[in-house]
Amino acid sequence: MIKKQLILFILSFCPVVATNAQQAFDFNIFNEKGELRTVYVQRYQINDRYTLTMDGGAYLGLGKNRWTRWGFRGNMQRHLSHKYSLNVGLMYNYVKYPDFSRQEFRPHQAFDISYPQFKSSALKHRFRLEERIFKLIREDVHDFKVRLRYRVLHQGRFDGKAIMPHSFYYRGFAEFNFNIYNEAKDVLLVRGRYCAGCGYRFSSKLSLDADCLLEHTQAAANGDQTITHIIQITLKQNLYRQN
Repeated sequence: MIKKQLILFILSFCPVVATNAQQAFDFNIFNEKGELRTVYVQRYQINDRYTLTMDGGAYLGLGKNRWTRWGFRGNMQRHLSHKYSLNVGLMYNYVKYPDFSRQEFRPHQAFDISYPQFKSSALKHRFRLEERIFKLIREDVHDFKVRLRYRVLHQGRFDGKAIMPHSFYYRGFAEFNFNIYNEAKDVLLVRGRYCAGCGYRFSSKLSLDADCLLEHTQAAANGDQTITHIIQITLKQNLYRQN
């Protein structure tokens, strides 16, 4: 009962944060550009080979980032072994700017590797190809972009033991986005993102992560980099098939 109440509380808290965050963070603590993300992730373990993952979240631009994004994603993962897996999925984004709105459909194909293996954790590598299809709400304008994303992630307990229920853990990753088609002008590395965070596993089915991210983006070779500071809160729930 307590776990269900916690989930309901966090899910009901996210829209409140989404509504008031831009006013609350108007002062310059994000070097003029910031972002607050609240995300809920649910994984359903179908069997040893397949996992279905769904997530939804509110993404709030802070400081000079005057926009609000709502994103929903689903993907199916095929486990090839304990080290390798494939997944395909689709994300839908609705972005509201002060003067216009935009929709994005983002299919992806990914290959995940857990290597090297350590005693209680592993480095997790993700190669994801994303196709981005945009449409403006007020005008019949479409755009198409393609990028490759590589991420390396590691998380573990501070005492070096395996992550178990009722334990804290750290998280860290680096991710790089490469321009494949029309993502930027004369730029190969479009974006770099670096994360440091921590989490708590309440049970085998429920965990909560809090991450701080530094992101740099370059849209053109002769343009300046944009630096964005991101705070992300993620609630994760794992469900298993009942035999």
